[in-house]
Amino acid sequence: MRPIRPLLLALALLVPLPASARQDSADRAAEILKRIDATIQEESAKSRQAILELVRQELRGSETPPQAAAKPPAAAPSTEKAKAVLTVELLKKHAYFLASDDLEGRCAGYPGCDKAAAYIAESFKKSGLKPGGDAGGWFQKFRLMGKDTQNVIGMIDGSDPELKGEVVVIGAHYDHVGTLETRDFGRMGGKGDDTIWNGADDNASGTTCVMALAQAFGQGGLSARRTIVFICFSGEEAGLVGSRYYTNHPLVGIDKHAFMLNLDMVGRNPTKPMEIHGVGSGDGGVIRKAVEHAAAASGLKAKLNEAVTLVGGDSDHSSFADKRVPYAFFFSGFHADYHRPSDHADKLAYDNMVKVAATAMDILLEIGNLDEKPKFTGRKGPSLNLPDLESATPPRRLGVTVQELDDNDCDGLKLPADQGGLRVDAVQTGSAAEGAGLKVGDVVLSLAGATLPRGGTREELRRLLTEKVSPGKEVVLVVLRKSERITLKAKWSE
Repeated sequence: MRPIRPLLLALALLVPLPASARQDSADRAAEILKRIDATIQEESAKSRQAILELVRQELRGSETPPQAAAKPPAAAPSTEKAKAVLTVELLKKHAYFLASDDLEGRCAGYPGCDKAAAYIAESFKKSGLKPGGDAGGWFQKFRLMGKDTQNVIGMIDGSDPELKGEVVVIGAHYDHVGTLETRDFGRMGGKGDDTIWNGADDNASGTTCVMALAQAFGQGGLSARRTIVFICFSGEEAGLVGSRYYTNHPLVGIDKHAFMLNLDMVGRNPTKPMEIHGVGSGDGGVIRKAVEHAAAASGLKAKLNEAVTLVGGDSDHSSFADKRVPYAFFFSGFHADYHRPSDHADKLAYDNMVKVAATAMDILLEIGNLDEKPKFTGRKGPSLNLPDLESATPPRRLGVTVQELDDNDCDGLKLPADQGGLRVDAVQTGSAAEGAGLKVGDVVLSLAGATLPRGGTREELRRLLTEKVSPGKEVVLVVLRKSERITLKAKWSE
């Protein structure tokens, strides 16, 4: 803007006046200019003060003067803030408690398992979850072989008015196989002084990740468009009893379940890729895409398996697959401590478990925010409506600890391109496998005339054990022993 005072002076000089009036005009002009100068100075001072105040406000990071400062708005939900909660220290805290001797191996229906349930419920409460159990509580109670036990359920409501009625589930079983004094749901070993099967990897590891995720979601203020349900199942070792009970008595209609993510034994074998099964269970590859995105973001090494079986399986995701709910199943592989007293918390790979939890978080958010609920895709199986059996029968077992061969292993053994195998790491005393003559190091190639596939090998063995085995009848096993194919015969007494 041009200066005002010189312009007014110029105008005053250009206007012709009589001699008698020139003095009066000069006086008046001087008075007017004096007033103008005062006004300009006053306005300049105000402008300067306003500019200085703006600078001060910018430096303070606020648009409001200190005396009128409003309460700062709540921090926006942050995935990074939530992931910062997922630390080795937090995971160790939970795992060491769950796998401590005080919990006596967490056998379903026994006091140690109840202590674990109470600990999980208290953690969910502190994390800010809403209870999702019976009568507004944390527990969904059921009976198992004459004893009371419970699932532990918490949830975070969805943010979308239209989609919050649908749920995505993150789950893990918290029970294990107890002590010599509890019912035996598959204990192995135990001939030494240690008589408590602590179950650090199976499955304090998965339970620990679910609890840490609940805390991370709560502290990070995270939610998805769909409701997220956190479930720790009991009775898995007795035959998926707790997850089957839930899917028969779900929080909302089972058709409103968009996805289930199962974490079972995710704490060992950190140098090997994490096995993630069921990524083909959602139409259009939506599950695979979510898993790939999440694993890439966390840096988790993963081996993805598309295979889906509708009936049968070796962990709680199977109860959801039976109801045609898309799923993914994280599993770090078997090891020599499986179902043995030596499965202790100091052997868990906590750094890798942090990546597991971070990966799970991103998967839940991506699927929980999809516009459309994923449609289940899977092999069609027999239509079964499994009842809630108080006297549940454990699934039929061969009685071995096995490791699924990867492509390099199969190629090294010169197996056909579609042929897979399971390497035997341990044989349980008194099992059908021991009776058949299976030995550590054998590679199981077929059962009952059915060749095991490459990929989904363990799931296929479980299906064959369910569908092909009858008590008292011999079943043919073909194994590879030191490059030689050997035929064995196994029999189950019950």
